[in-house]
Amino acid sequence: MALPTIETPKYFLTIPSNDEMVEFRPFLVKEEKVLMIAQEAGTDASMIAAMKDIIKACTFNKLDLYSLTMTDLEYILLQIRSKSVGETTEIRVKCDESGEFVNVTIDLSQITVKKEKKIDNNIQLTDEVGITLKSPGLKDAERAAKGRKDTNPLIQALTSVIESVYDNNEVYLFSDATPKEVENFIDSLSTEQVQKIKKWIDCAPSLSHEIEFVGPTGHKNKKILRGLNDFFE
Repeated sequence: MALPTIETPKYFLTIPSNDEMVEFRPFLVKEEKVLMIAQEAGTDASMIAAMKDIIKACTFNKLDLYSLTMTDLEYILLQIRSKSVGETTEIRVKCDESGEFVNVTIDLSQITVKKEKKIDNNIQLTDEVGITLKSPGLKDAERAAKGRKDTNPLIQALTSVIESVYDNNEVYLFSDATPKEVENFIDSLSTEQVQKIKKWIDCAPSLSHEIEFVGPTGHKNKKILRGLNDFFE
């Protein structure tokens, strides 16, 4: 006699960047194992691969993951996780005063993608040269995860958001440049120019949530959780 089939509930979410409604299901035991193994490995590459596999399976292979931003994918995975193992999770957060770690419970259903005021993604660096910025996607994250471990984090961050460089004559796709050309271009930026890029990044949509907690000494802490890793600590 065949074992009975267990029906899996289905839910809907709205993708932050394009307002598309997507059907999804909770992850199953086999997918939870994938996530746990990735967390234990503790590498960006393992987490990205797990995120990709779980989202594809739980959205019934109906999404083009490479067309979405990393913020979209982080939000989708968080929604899947909240419907799979509960809407609350406990994370360990460091107290500013004592330096000790405190367990804090957060409600995943309250996590949203923060959208600051929209600013122009074209930044004029000089009279002749400018750049066009974009929100990092899955391909950027995979490239960064496979990159050299000694690569400067600032270079990695800027590489993931610069889509192209333009002058009065032509547009140059950043993805077509060699790693050395990218590094040389970023090294040539002034502090003021980098600050302009950082300002745009700060205003870009991001998965974030402010928490308040009391440390062991009674000190009141406020912290902002940003990105998927902060919610899975």
